[in-house]
Amino acid sequence: MPDSNLTLPEKVIELVSVSNAALEKAAAIQKQANDRHTCVTALIPKVVDTMVQFNRINTDQREKLAAALQDPVQTLELLIKVAGHRNADEVARLGTVTDKGQTKTASANRSDSSFVGGRTSGVRESDRRLFAGLGLPAPSGA
Repeated sequence: MPDSNLTLPEKVIELVSVSNAALEKAAAIQKQANDRHTCVTALIPKVVDTMVQFNRINTDQREKLAAALQDPVQTLELLIKVAGHRNADEVARLGTVTDKGQTKTASANRSDSSFVGGRTSGVRESDRRLFAGLGLPAPSGA
């Protein structure tokens, strides 16, 4: 805190040194902001290309996405939307492969019924597993 007994030249020197410290801090903060902006600007084309490559956006939405990625709020809103989005390849794979890499075959046993869960006269995989779990012999037609 400046002393009130300072002479005018001493007060001017004190003011200049405080101003200099404030300007140096502001310059450091501005440099950090400029560096961050440079990194963001360099990453935006990569993000846009990746979003197009993995069918998250259409090619005609490139410019709109690039503009949205400049704003952090719009970027986070977009991230929320992308997190819940599935592309056509992901939707096609749903229900076909288990976590062990085995293909599910339950739907192949429904040839007698035209709807899911319909009754069939044949032995299904679920029937075989039930009997095996109970320690009973497999049903006929197995």
